[in-house]
Amino acid sequence: MEMNSSISTALQGRRSLLRAGVLTVAAALAVTGCSSGASGTSDGISDDHLTIYNSYKIAGLDPAATGTNWLFDWGVAENLLQVEEDGQITPWLAENVERRDDLTWVITLRDGQTFQNGKPVTAQAVAAALTRQIEKSKAARVYLESGTQAVVEGDRVVLRTPKPNAMVPAGLAARDNSLQIYDVEAIDAAAGDSAKIVGSGAYTGPYAITQWTPTDLELVRYDAYWQGTPALSGISVDVVPDEQARIAGVESGEADMAFYPSTGARLALEGRPGVAVKNSPKALQSLLIEMNLKEGVFTDLDVRKAFTQAIDYQGVADNIGNGSFDAAEGLYPEGLPYALDNQKFDLEAAKSTLDKAGWVVGSDGIRTKDGQRLTVRFVTQAQGPETTDVAIGIQDQVAKAGFELKIDVAEDSAAVKENPAGWDSSIALSGSLSGTADPIQPYLVRWTTGGSSNAQGLSNPEIDAIGEKLRSTFDEDERNALLERAQEILVAEQAYVVAGTFKYFTVVTSDEWSGYDVSNVRRHIRYDTGA
Repeated sequence: MEMNSSISTALQGRRSLLRAGVLTVAAALAVTGCSSGASGTSDGISDDHLTIYNSYKIAGLDPAATGTNWLFDWGVAENLLQVEEDGQITPWLAENVERRDDLTWVITLRDGQTFQNGKPVTAQAVAAALTRQIEKSKAARVYLESGTQAVVEGDRVVLRTPKPNAMVPAGLAARDNSLQIYDVEAIDAAAGDSAKIVGSGAYTGPYAITQWTPTDLELVRYDAYWQGTPALSGISVDVVPDEQARIAGVESGEADMAFYPSTGARLALEGRPGVAVKNSPKALQSLLIEMNLKEGVFTDLDVRKAFTQAIDYQGVADNIGNGSFDAAEGLYPEGLPYALDNQKFDLEAAKSTLDKAGWVVGSDGIRTKDGQRLTVRFVTQAQGPETTDVAIGIQDQVAKAGFELKIDVAEDSAAVKENPAGWDSSIALSGSLSGTADPIQPYLVRWTTGGSSNAQGLSNPEIDAIGEKLRSTFDEDERNALLERAQEILVAEQAYVVAGTFKYFTVVTSDEWSGYDVSNVRRHIRYDTGA
C-alpha cells in the first residue's frame, strides 16, 4: 500500500521541519499569539504528539458558519453539556442545567474555567456565545429557535424560550457546530476570517489551534485546562483524501491514526505488523438510504417499497461489513427504547409489487415499463468509502428484483443532490441519530418540510406535526411513541428512507496506539486521551 507521493512529500516536509526544531510548537505559539498557558516542546514534536490522517476537511473555525464540529471531535471546542458513551447527557462546562418551568432553563457554571487565551468563562461570556449562535447559526436554531434569549442572573445564565422546548439539553450537548462555547470578542475580531481565529485562544478545550487550513489543523496542549493537564503535547490533523494513503501513513510511521477506513481495511490489514483496526463499542451511525421524491422512479410508492424490500439488510452486515457493521432492522439501532424493527428483506414481495405495478422483466433481468428501464442513479460519498462498499453489495441484491443500480461516487454528494434530475437514491454517513446520539435534530433537518438537509423533498403533514410535538414534549414516553409512529410512516407506509446498515466507528491505529478507545459519539480526543 503506497502513499500518494505528493501528499507524502508535503507532509514529510512539514514533519521534518517540526522534528528539526525549525518550526517548533513554541515558535508557532509566538507567531500566532496564543496564550502562554499553551505549551509544547522546545525541540519539536515530542513522543506524545499525535498525528491523525482524516478524510474530511475542516471548513472553518467560526462556530456560526460550518465545519467546526471537527473542533469538538479533536478536543478544541466544548459545550455546556456532553453526551457520554452510553448516551446519557451530563454536565461539561456547566455544573448543572435545570428546567425551572416550561419556558425557562437555568445554567450554573463551574468555577475556575478559562478560555485558552486566559479569559475567564463567565456567565456573561457564555450568554454572549449562546446569543451569537442563536442569531447567526442555522444549526443552532434547530435547537433554540429565534426568540430564545440567553440572559445573566447573578453568576448564572438563564435561557428563556418562546415556546416549550424539550430540545434544550440535546442542543447544549450537540456536536454539530451549533452551541459550542467560545470567546465572542475573539471570534468577532476575526470578522469571518478563520485564519485570524488561529492563535486567538477563543475556545475552552484541552488543545489550542496554532495552525489551520481546510486540510491541516495543528494543535498544542493548553496547560491551564480546567479538567487537568492534557496528556498530549500536541495534535496534527491532516486531510488525506485517499484511503490507502491514510493507512500507508500509519504503516510508515508518519501518522498514528487513520480515520474513515473502508470495510475492506480490516481484512486487508489482518496479520500485518504495526497496525490495528479498532471499533467503537456500539454501532450508532446509520448509513441512510434516501429516495428522491421530487422526480424520477422513486416518486412511485410501489417502486420505493419494492426497492426497500429487495435489500438484504442482514446480508449487508454479514457480507460487506467485515466486522464494521451491525444489521439494520429499522431506522434506529436496536436497544433504543423507540427503535422499531420494520425493515424487512422480502425478495418475493418486491418482485410481486413490481409485477402488479406493471414493471416487466427484460431479457437482461432489468425491468421496464412504458419504455423506461428501472434504473436507479445511486449516489455515494467519496470521503466515506464504506458507502460505496454498501452500494456495490446492494447493487447485486436489488438486481434480483429487476433494478439496475448505477453508482455515482461523488466528491460532494450534497451538491449532486441539489439537482433533482441528477439522482434517484443515495447512501450517506448522515444518520438517524446526531453525532451525540440525539434523534430529534436529524428528524427535523432531514424529514420535515423545508428541513436544511431534506434533499429528498420529503413533505408529509403527519411527519411535520410529529416534529413539532417532538420539539415541545418533555415526556419521554410520549417522545418514544411519536418516534415509533414516525418510523411506521417513513419506513413501512411510505418507504421514504431506510437505514442500509449501522456502522461501528472504525479507526486504524499504530501499534503504539492499539489501546485507543474509539468513541461511540465522536469524542475522539479528550483531555486524558493518550497512547
